[in-house]
Amino acid sequence: MNRSRIRCALAALPVLALTLTACGSGGGGGAKAASDHRLTVWMMTGGPGDSPLVKDVDAQFEKAHPGMKVDVQVQQWDGVATKITTALASGNPPDIVEMGNTQTPLQTYSGGLADLTKDKASFTGSGSWLKGLSGPSEFDGKLYAVPLYGGTKVVMYNKKMFADAGIKTPPKSVADMEKACASLAGANKGTANFSGFYLPGQYWFNGMPFLFAKGGKVASQKDGKWRAEMTSSANRAGLTAWKTFQNTCSTPSSVGVNTDSPDQDQLFADGKAAMEYVKAWEPAAVVEKNPKMKDDIGFFAMPGYTAGSTMPVIVSGSTIGIAAASPDRKAAEDWLRIITGKPFQQKMALELNLLPVSPDFTPPGVPEQLTVASEAGKLSQALPNSPGEATLETERYNEQFFSKIASGADIASSSAAYDKHATDAFNSLSN
Repeated sequence: MNRSRIRCALAALPVLALTLTACGSGGGGGAKAASDHRLTVWMMTGGPGDSPLVKDVDAQFEKAHPGMKVDVQVQQWDGVATKITTALASGNPPDIVEMGNTQTPLQTYSGGLADLTKDKASFTGSGSWLKGLSGPSEFDGKLYAVPLYGGTKVVMYNKKMFADAGIKTPPKSVADMEKACASLAGANKGTANFSGFYLPGQYWFNGMPFLFAKGGKVASQKDGKWRAEMTSSANRAGLTAWKTFQNTCSTPSSVGVNTDSPDQDQLFADGKAAMEYVKAWEPAAVVEKNPKMKDDIGFFAMPGYTAGSTMPVIVSGSTIGIAAASPDRKAAEDWLRIITGKPFQQKMALELNLLPVSPDFTPPGVPEQLTVASEAGKLSQALPNSPGEATLETERYNEQFFSKIASGADIASSSAAYDKHATDAFNSLSN
């Protein structure tokens, strides 16, 4: 496969609106064309690179590499897939780039990242990396990025509301949750627009696990071609179960919205929801909005269909790789080993509530939600390792699909339309 040719082909990708004027041209946003004893690192807002903690990594690196400085440049998520692809295809890339895990296949495919396959064992914990991060980091059996941090969702619940509704323990199955939703609704019938489990219809990170737990998967690959499988019997059963759960537990007005509008954390803080599916940092946002709720918040993994089981989760997060054209490849690898190593990962978990790249790295003393998330992350299912996954993300296609299902759209015809669109997206860069 001619990987330099693929980089040029990416310039014409209409679905990602890439704006390369010529393959090999363009700027690297303050990077360098040759080694000047400065390591340029692009990191994303909201992660460890956007925190004072990254200075610890830089200090440790600079101690081992006297005279070499690190320049961390924080990037915004909006449009970053285009920006990274453009920079890596140029002759002047940053040495290191952070990528969202669903964006990573686009970059591993493009040829702009250095091959780290031979050095994989030198990264601590590489044998137990979270699959949702390690899978997208590979292409054609080779490693082009390494996991940086993870995140998965857990159920946050109001312990006082549970007690007032006579619910003594967290639900153990989907059926138990639906029963709990009925009890909670009865106990809070005086609260307008109350949800036993507030679940926005666009929240596909909650919807997909319902499919995975039935044995479904998004797509499969054979002979280099992808085929979406939303119409499989397992996925149809999962969609039916998810629709029933969403319609049973969440307020009718939630079918067409996402987690931000309205802000689900504000709804929980206002007592309009007894349960929500949340990221590890969201409980702090709830307490900030309503400090009186501090001792009333508990957590558990999303239950499965049988008592005592849990739903497979989607592990989100970031990966990090080295530009193939970096003049400081070995030094860049050393920086990566520090930020992905156990000491920093544990500090990151304790101070930023981010999931370490390996469950074995999770330290004692982390918030309860992170401990629950770490355990839940052991049962995960990766999304298709295709560059086209970034297309679906850019289009917000999964959000709209699950919202349609929640709103009552026909599952068979909607799934068929999904398969056609997703299959085209997954194979859009194939020869």
